[in-house]
Amino acid sequence: MFSISDVTLNRDELHGTLANTTAGAIVVFEGWVRNHNEGKKVSSLEYQVYKELALKEGDKILSEAKEKFNLHQVMCAHREGHLALGDIAIWIGATASHRDDAFKATRYIIDEIKHRLPVWKKEHYVDQKAEWVFCRHHHHHVHFNEADFYKKQEIVTNQAKLREARVLVVGAGGLGCPALINLAAAGVGLVRVVDYDTISISNIHRQFLYSPNLVGEKKAVVARSRLLELNPFIEVESITERFSPEHLAGIDLVLDCTDNMATKFLIHDACFKFATPFISAGVFKSEGQVRTFIPSKGCLRCHGAVTPDDSLLGNCNDFGVLGATTSVLGSIQASEALEFLAYGANSTSESTLYLNLKTLTQLRIKHSARPDCPVCKGDVELETCDLEVESIGEARLIDIRNLSDEEVKNLNFTGKVVLSCHRGVRSRKMAEVCRSQGHQHVFSLKGGATSLA
Repeated sequence: MFSISDVTLNRDELHGTLANTTAGAIVVFEGWVRNHNEGKKVSSLEYQVYKELALKEGDKILSEAKEKFNLHQVMCAHREGHLALGDIAIWIGATASHRDDAFKATRYIIDEIKHRLPVWKKEHYVDQKAEWVFCRHHHHHVHFNEADFYKKQEIVTNQAKLREARVLVVGAGGLGCPALINLAAAGVGLVRVVDYDTISISNIHRQFLYSPNLVGEKKAVVARSRLLELNPFIEVESITERFSPEHLAGIDLVLDCTDNMATKFLIHDACFKFATPFISAGVFKSEGQVRTFIPSKGCLRCHGAVTPDDSLLGNCNDFGVLGATTSVLGSIQASEALEFLAYGANSTSESTLYLNLKTLTQLRIKHSARPDCPVCKGDVELETCDLEVESIGEARLIDIRNLSDEEVKNLNFTGKVVLSCHRGVRSRKMAEVCRSQGHQHVFSLKGGATSLA
């Protein structure tokens, strides 16, 4: 439950409402009014809240946290009006079976409240005029102008175009981290981050938006928080799902920062279907490539209709990768994106750049298009892992309701395989996981076992 109060918060009363003998842990966060901020002596604080919207959005944030972190209960109380030194400005409490879930939930709630709630804060000072120091579009206290933020770069780019741009970045890993940082710092108006994965300790060496204390948290959520800390003048959206063509809605340019062929080709086909330009990058050992795809000017399907099998190519898990390599390629990808957004063209829209960082050499191969390629014209059927019951044919149907995720991933996927669960939700998720590992002939039965009745 999310609440807004104009009277002093009672911590004992709030804590008591979360008493639960089935929970293994309770984590409480309290934000207090302190007597200083950024060198200024503070005498009191004043909060103004757009109450109707704040209550609605606050409840939504708590519901998200409860689902994401398997909480038993969660509460948040936020003050409005005038607060004295030492008063509690915000109180958050979360109970869970495991303390780690409760810790992560409270952090998530704090960050989301800062980003999303219509709350304005005025600091009253001892020896100077009071100032409004926080608004709903800013992630932290901002005491400078937007024009000053871009002062050193606006002479070399079209800042107004960047401010209006809406960019989708698929993948917040080795390529995505440098790409996202550069897009956000440059002032791209809206950055939408799509990544279903969580932070892993073995990836942090090249995914420097993250740190070891955040292992296990969703990449897209953490990336959003870090980007808004870097630039409070932009909008950032986080989507913790696998890429779907629906994520292209309202987008001007897509950056493909993924590391598997199934997703790369799905992005490719979706962008051509909906006439959205995109920039794709890839890394292999110390080498990489960057290419900008513009609908009607040549595509990957011009040279082969079948999506390559990842098991035949290898990846960073097989051959390793340096953070410096992905950092360079991701930064080039962002540079090409900024050039394209500002001026409508860039250097990789006519030819693909191949870069070898071990020898510091490069090669360019001019793009070519097949005149009769239907994909270039937008005539493309997007691949899906869902199959209707009448389309099963001679495929092998496997009921996974009594199998663990690890058992499913270790199945024999020879030939066409259709996974089935109760309603098709878990089977679709597992089919996507198997496809991301290179098993392109694994499908999910749409509607699950209920569709067989």
